[in-house]
Amino acid sequence: MVDRYTKAILTVIAAALVALVVQQAVPDASAAVGSGCGLRSWESCYVTIVDR
Repeated sequence: MVDRYTKAILTVIAAALVALVVQQAVPDASAAVGSGCGLRSWESCYVTIVDR
């Protein structure tokens, strides 16, 4: 019984660590502030994807 409980707890801890590593590996999105796009209905915002 204790072995099954320990295995379950260690599995949860391992899954949480993997989730943290994946979260840190994905870069944050960034946007240009103050560019003026989208302030009026006829001013479109264009998105470009760049590698850092």
